Amino acid sequence: MHIVMVIDDSPTDLLVAERALEGAYRVMTEQNGRHALDYMKKVSRLPSLVLLDIDMKAINGFELFSKMMADEKMKNIPVIFVSGSNDISTELEAYQLGAVDYVIKPFVSEILKKKVSLHIGIAEDKAKIAEQNQTLQDYNLQLQEYNNELQGKASEAIRKAGNLEYFIVEMIADLITKKDGFTGTHCKKVSKYMEILLKKMMRDGNAIYPFKDMNLILMSSQLIDMGKIGLPDRIIQKEGKYTPEEFDTMKQHTLYAADSIQKFSYLLPNSPFITYMYQMTRSHHEQWCGRGYPDGLRGNEIPQIARIVSVCDVYDALVSKRSYKQTVTHDQACAIINQAAGVQFDPSVVNAFNSVQAEFREMYISTGGSG
Repeated sequence: MHIVMVIDDSPTDLLVAERALEGAYRVMTEQNGRHALDYMKKVSRLPSLVLLDIDMKAINGFELFSKMMADEKMKNIPVIFVSGSNDISTELEAYQLGAVDYVIKPFVSEILKKKVSLHIGIAEDKAKIAEQNQTLQDYNLQLQEYNNELQGKASEAIRKAGNLEYFIVEMIADLITKKDGFTGTHCKKVSKYMEILLKKMMRDGNAIYPFKDMNLILMSSQLIDMGKIGLPDRIIQKEGKYTPEEFDTMKQHTLYAADSIQKFSYLLPNSPFITYMYQMTRSHHEQWCGRGYPDGLRGNEIPQIARIVSVCDVYDALVSKRSYKQTVTHDQACAIINQAAGVQFDPSVVNAFNSVQAEFREMYISTGGSG
């Protein structure tokens, strides 16, 4: 099976590309361009094709491509540049550098799959042509004919068609931030902590979810508090602690989200994205001892994904300043979480948390914490 490497610093775009190509290829994803370059220098089997994002922060796609072309080992790997820009000068620069194609994000899955298939096939044919001492003109002619055919078939509407899951997450996350800036920021940080903890549990074989669903789960985790969009402003914006009646109102955010997801889930039947989003939004406030809400689930009755995200949710809440409380230090937050193991939290999740708490500290500091 051919290997396709996707290099993009957006987890969402990595997921979209991976889902478009999985099954037909062995897909490798990497958010850090320098790491991808180091990996290809070391391995004996190189990718058959690289999908390379142009607009990356650490090292942009054009710079990374130049380094690949300067390396004797990698210079013949076909590269398709991807970009969120439809600026013609950027596309021309990509072709001038030597890219075999240029794709505008958001991806259209079938077109992306067709492009990858064609260019892998062309690369194989190119190798055969070289062996038979034929000219490169045949390859260029074939590529030009394909581009002309594709241009005639692909309408502007298809090029602009976005991925549904990407659209849902970005739209709702934006609405959450507009409703309450703290909640929007909190959800994004929870997703970052979730990546650390979930990866640890997956590596150790303690998570029941396939590694290929990692980015899908992380996308969904950004929406755990989306039900707060339905809460009154007087609840969301209140400074100070809630009264018992106000707290009962606040707890409804789990049901608001879950009910909306369930109401429209028929539109995407058997979707893991919908399942993960539903389980986390509804059950991230359940407790191991059965005293959580909204359903009073106990122990393993709580979906594992909700048990994992709840630790991340509480950690960020503890170390973040709110109107009704001061922050606690990283070490204090760790102590509180450990004290609640077997009561509020799944002990196995807390064990995994303890193994990566140093990474939590680093993430906390990188997002503005004081350590």
